[in-house]
Amino acid sequence: MSNTAENIQLLLADILSFHEELEKVFAMEKGIHDHGLLESAVHAPFQTFGGEDLYPDVYAKAARLCFGIAKDHPFRDGNKRTAVHAALVYLTINSIKLHYQDIELETAIIDVAAGNMTSDELAYWFQQHTDAKS
Repeated sequence: MSNTAENIQLLLADILSFHEELEKVFAMEKGIHDHGLLESAVHAPFQTFGGEDLYPDVYAKAARLCFGIAKDHPFRDGNKRTAVHAALVYLTINSIKLHYQDIELETAIIDVAAGNMTSDELAYWFQQHTDAKS
């Protein structure tokens, strides 16, 4: 993990570790389908243009990370699981606690993967499910 001025950033190695742990728990095809897509998904939330963050807050960054992994399918299997886990860990290490029913989160990630929810909509979903104390 890398500590930036405004938040803590997950690294490629972190995402790979998350995925490997999920492979141990769930029956799924192991391995990476496309390393380039994985790198893109992991680095996209932290891109800038003209010195400005393209994803300006922790919610937008978490959503873009989740969206990239879920939509780009960099792993052979378990992309939605890894996407959700990465986003939840990212939010947690940045002191954001979400409150949701499992079915709500499941529906959201299925909507993302199916193209029925945008990255901006997912960021809003995260905000709406944030503990008021975060």
